[in-house]
Order: sequence, then C-alpha cells, then structure tokens
Amino acid sequence: MRGRDLERKLRPILNCLTWCASILPRRLRAFLFDALSGIPGLIGVALRYAVARSLLKHCGRNIYIGRFCTIKHWEKLSIGSNCSLHEYCYVDALGGIELGTDVSIAHNSSLVSFEHTFHDPAQPIRDQPLEPAPIKIDSDVWIGAGCRILSGVHLRSRTIVAAGAVVNRSIDRGAVLGGVPARVLKELPQ
Repeated sequence: MRGRDLERKLRPILNCLTWCASILPRRLRAFLFDALSGIPGLIGVALRYAVARSLLKHCGRNIYIGRFCTIKHWEKLSIGSNCSLHEYCYVDALGGIELGTDVSIAHNSSLVSFEHTFHDPAQPIRDQPLEPAPIKIDSDVWIGAGCRILSGVHLRSRTIVAAGAVVNRSIDRGAVLGGVPARVLKELPQ
C-alpha cells in the first residue's frame, strides 16, 4: 500500500493522536517526539507524525520523519505534503525553514538556519550572538545523504543535491549540485 493511501486510511486516528498531543505543553511534546525515536516501523512513523503536526508551524499530509532526527525551533519550521526527513537528520529552524511539497532529505543531513558571529574580539566566539537567516526549499527537491544546507539558502524546484554537498548559497534554477562548497554540476530541464 502506498504511503498516501495509508495516510488517507489512518487520517482519523492521526487526527485524534495529534489532538491528544496538542493538549500537552510544548516542551513535553518535543520530549515525547524525541522519546518516540526508539519506536521502529509504521507505528513509530505514525506517532512521530502526529506529535510533529502538533509542533510545526505548518505540516502537510503524508510526512515521513525517520528515527533519531533532531528538530529544534519547531514553531519556525513548515513542511509541505509528501515530504520525507530520513534517519539521523538535524534541523535547526531558528531563522525559519520552509520545505515545499515532494521534498526528500536523505539520512544524516543537516539544515541550519543561522550563522555564528565573531565580530567582538573581547568575547569568546562561542558566546557571540547568532545571526538567523531563513532556508527555503521549493517543491520537488531531493537532498542526498550527509548534505549540509546552510542559512540563507533558497533551493528552487527540480533541484538535486548530491551526497555530501555543502550548500552555502542560493541557486536560482533547478540543477544537480555537488561538492564543498556546492556548485552546479548539471542543469535540469524545467
């Protein structure tokens, strides 16, 4: 059974679970999401999805969040429909992160929507203020395993980011990106 069909069948149960989660304090919901990382299979996916829906700024339908993902600043993260965030991903939405529909982010990838500053020499770098900047990923984007998407980046529709790439600037057209820092390897037909 395809994911969309299964989500449609389970929608009443997922809505009930989301409502139950939403009555809990936000910090408890975030703790519950982390605790659910230990539950494998369809039940774990459904429970993580229900709790995530209660935490996210916007959450579409048919979302897969794999085990052991770390998500910070839930209230600034929007995820469109038919998206997947695979195992061991790290997402910090301090500066805001928006994922369109049909976005797939492979395991061990990171999305970090802020930069560390280092302008004041009298203060240790670790204690200096953060500079938030949003990440926007349009629909129909595939991010390979072990990628790093940094703050201020906008990836357009029909973009593929090759495994291990570090994307530190926006790309204004659909393309295959790869390398450190990422560069256009091939343009894709729009």
